[in-house]
Amino acid sequence: MRKLVPERLHDLVANRTGKSVACPNEWMPRIGVWVMTRSRRRLYRRTGTGMLRAAVNLQAPDLPAWPRPDASTKQWRDWLAPVWADATFRETVTGASPDLARQVGSILGGRPVKARRARRAALAVARYAIRYAHRSTPFGLFAGVSLVGFGGSAAVRVGDRHVVVRRADPVAVDAAIRMREADAALMADVEVRVNTLARVRGGRVYVPSQGASEFSMALTAAVSLVLDAARSPIRHADLVGKLAAEFPDVGDDRTAAFVAELLRTRLLVSQLRAPATLADPADNLPTGILAAGELNAAVDVRLDAEVRLPETVAVELETAATVLARLTTCPTGTRAWTHYAERFADRFGEGAEVGLEQLIDPDRGLGLPEGFGSVSEPPRPMSRRDRLLLELAGTAAVEGRRSVILTEAMIEELEASAGERPTVLAPHFEVCAQVHARSLTALDAGDFRLGVQTVSRAAGTMTGRFWYLLPQAAADHVDLPTVDPGAVQAQLSFPPARIEADLLTRAPQVLPRLVSVGEFRHDEDQALGPGDLAVGLQDGRLYLAIAATGEHVELLTPTAINFVWNNFTPPLVRFLAEISRAATPQVTWFDWGAAWTLPYTPALHHRRSVLTTARWQLRARALPDRHASFDQWGEHLHSWRTRAGVPSCVLLAMDDQHLRLDLTRDMDLDLLRAHLSAFPVAIFHEPPPADADGWIGGRAHSIVVAMRANR
Repeated sequence: MRKLVPERLHDLVANRTGKSVACPNEWMPRIGVWVMTRSRRRLYRRTGTGMLRAAVNLQAPDLPAWPRPDASTKQWRDWLAPVWADATFRETVTGASPDLARQVGSILGGRPVKARRARRAALAVARYAIRYAHRSTPFGLFAGVSLVGFGGSAAVRVGDRHVVVRRADPVAVDAAIRMREADAALMADVEVRVNTLARVRGGRVYVPSQGASEFSMALTAAVSLVLDAARSPIRHADLVGKLAAEFPDVGDDRTAAFVAELLRTRLLVSQLRAPATLADPADNLPTGILAAGELNAAVDVRLDAEVRLPETVAVELETAATVLARLTTCPTGTRAWTHYAERFADRFGEGAEVGLEQLIDPDRGLGLPEGFGSVSEPPRPMSRRDRLLLELAGTAAVEGRRSVILTEAMIEELEASAGERPTVLAPHFEVCAQVHARSLTALDAGDFRLGVQTVSRAAGTMTGRFWYLLPQAAADHVDLPTVDPGAVQAQLSFPPARIEADLLTRAPQVLPRLVSVGEFRHDEDQALGPGDLAVGLQDGRLYLAIAATGEHVELLTPTAINFVWNNFTPPLVRFLAEISRAATPQVTWFDWGAAWTLPYTPALHHRRSVLTTARWQLRARALPDRHASFDQWGEHLHSWRTRAGVPSCVLLAMDDQHLRLDLTRDMDLDLLRAHLSAFPVAIFHEPPPADADGWIGGRAHSIVVAMRANR
């Protein structure tokens, strides 16, 4: 039997009444004090350095008293004026939303404007004012990145010589390229080639379009000629000449217009479009094609910071990563991929290898896994894991508990309830967390908490787009483990399905091998394309291989775009990024499963880690409608807060973003009411303690650390 030792008093998790946390049925402790073992099970270890993400500013601008919702335009103008007078704040907001800045300038300039419009502008400015000092997610001049190391005692230095790096606006770049591609004279010496995402099926050619849509055209003789002639890069003028020679009766103007149309629909891709391994999309453009403002529109900040955390924080990160990996809802992959592997085995057999392009063709192969053509995942059936978590959350709610400590026994039961045990670990992923400690001294003494914010699907997911700023962070990704020990790693490079997300896919090449999808590449780049790849099945697991050599390859995809949102990435990109890891545990932030629909779920703690915070759901229908006065609405809200045990300070969740609200302030209440007028539900999370950022001078922060599987 392992020796049990009392947990430190600081690590005892209590609810708002100070009682120790109880758990349902067989999970309930039979003694009055929580105990835990000193031994730790760590399936994962950190990989090199981490990335610090931190707010540039420590304090929000001074905010005057918030006007009543029915205030006049003058009152909203009087509120905006002193806030907008803060030059640093004004510059930061202007960079994030030029349209809002112009609107505020117009209001303050005295132009006639309705009070309702002035209020909307003030609400938008108020949201930015809260974000200004309370959110660490890198965005424009609001927050930036730096490296964070581990070992020895904690050390922090944050200066004010931050480096602001500006890149071209992708939307402006796209517009400039489209104008140029429509002009045959300007394009004469520019090389073009067929988009590797193009597919021929049933006498038509299909090309992914903006978002989740698809463009198709008939496979005419002219289109067939283009598909053959531009399989490798060819000068625009030479391609037009080939078409003119083959179809002399068409005329030069119509031939040039035909090629321009193929460029517009992206059947052809020109070399003006920079591949994703170039940090700035304007690098391939002729000088002077963009205005200065368009060249400097997108901003990233490299913080003037040096941070070292004690090794105990790294150990806690590894422990939290291990627990989250054990508590995954999909320990052997998703149902869609499991079903796809079964179909592959039935159709082609174990040990067979099929060309990628043939496999994803619904007529000649299997097409794509189910769900790849929609923007949502199919519903999951109720599981034993769901029932256990419903019982846990329900018991915590009935007993008024705000948090539950996950013991090893609880983890083992939840792990077993998820189904079949994994035969192989996910090779790597990232953990994003906040370090909560009131001072550096407390941090060194081990008096800290780790608040897990999210978990990414793979190393480089959250950090890849900043590799151009922090080359050392990129260097840590050259020798990551693979699912198949004999496989080699290659980097996946691709354009997003929406041009607005272009900079999220850009990351410098850090691996010797490259797989390029939907990009213009010269043949001498030696990048592999979809036509160079094959898919096989071995020991029940799908794998990706280089067709010419049979060498197994696994892809690193350094982008934070959510692949489930299929309107942001081509489905083939998701297929390539997921296939090698499809049969491994799908590690994410803690998934409550069916319990997510409950109006309340407690925080879950393990050792020093907060794996997930307490969460409340407030439905708009629970409060008076828009006809109620502000005071009446506020009274009902505070009554609900009292009944539900919601703290006065909360984090309002909007997708993956959190807005810190103080529900005792009129401004924050108005922001919440505006949210509930647009959405049917508000999701609140419990925030960290007020002094949680004390060790880093009160600066909002998070750290991202890549984890690699122990072998």
